[in-house]
Amino acid sequence: MKKITLILILTLSLFSCSIGDDEPNVSYSPVGILDATLPEYFVIDQEYEIDITYDLGSDCNSFHNFEYSSRQDPEDNSVLEFYVNAIVSFDPSNTANCTDDGITETENWTEDFAINSDQYDTIRFNFLSGRNEDGTAEYLTIDVLVGEPEETEEPTE
Repeated sequence: MKKITLILILTLSLFSCSIGDDEPNVSYSPVGILDATLPEYFVIDQEYEIDITYDLGSDCNSFHNFEYSSRQDPEDNSVLEFYVNAIVSFDPSNTANCTDDGITETENWTEDFAINSDQYDTIRFNFLSGRNEDGTAEYLTIDVLVGEPEETEEPTE
């Protein structure tokens, strides 16, 4: 009798579990960055906020975060390159009133940006702005000098 009860419980538990996941999955994707507000130069050990404007794509998307990586420019060791992507999330359960009205948003890059070393003369920001017909990434590139610019001397008479 115990065996029959155990088999019955196991059978019911197998059939009561749904293998298919009916819940929608949130997906994440990069969107085009349209503009970024950067200073003309970075002073070492000062923090800067960077405002980034991106194309949200649709009001069904919501901002998730910025992903970035950095590397030394392979052709010029005085340049540090940052590659920045704006990532949005899409929830398929929230599509009832979606519109695509060219929605743009501006977010502050939450990590305060600071240069800690004078190893580089230039910081090159490559903001992913989209992809061309071939699928190749296209970037909005902005160079920022490291160190305060030299003041020009007044001509002496």
